[in-house]
Amino acid sequence: MQLLNNDRVVVFDRTDFGASNLSLPAGKCPQNSKDCTAHSAEYDVATNTFRPLLLQTKVLCSTGAVKEDGTLFQTSGSFEEERRVRLFKPCSDNTCDWNEINLALARGRRYSSDHILPDGRLIILGGRAQFNYGFYPKDVDNKVGTCSFLPTKLSAVFFDVFWLLRAPTGLGLVVH
Repeated sequence: MQLLNNDRVVVFDRTDFGASNLSLPAGKCPQNSKDCTAHSAEYDVATNTFRPLLLQTKVLCSTGAVKEDGTLFQTSGSFEEERRVRLFKPCSDNTCDWNEINLALARGRRYSSDHILPDGRLIILGGRAQFNYGFYPKDVDNKVGTCSFLPTKLSAVFFDVFWLLRAPTGLGLVVH
């Protein structure tokens, strides 16, 4: 759930847990799915109304950040969505919806931490079995940087066991 700069709230939930109680408009269904219900919605605080939004992929394990212009970045997800970025740019005419970009991240990053940089890029830190950082938009050469404050690859086995014992709290770092 995220409050945006237009006093509307974007709500989203996992897409693989059954139908929701909010139907998508006729003919608007996720690709390769029989579930034509919304797993994301925009709530208008002023009018107390919901508008269904279309999510194509699972957002479980994802993280996000909001740019100054109100664009919500939602990065990663579970399994095949680990390298995906979802963008939601607020609008006043109720036509905006999620824009999903596959393979937008250099590495899969479940339970990472996201932060907007002064130049408008997103830095994505850590994540399950990721002891590094990357950017969105990603670097042309798909390079990732290392972080001395994150566990090393030598402790990856311990780190994964630790994560499993702490699930579902995840691995998110608090960054600002």
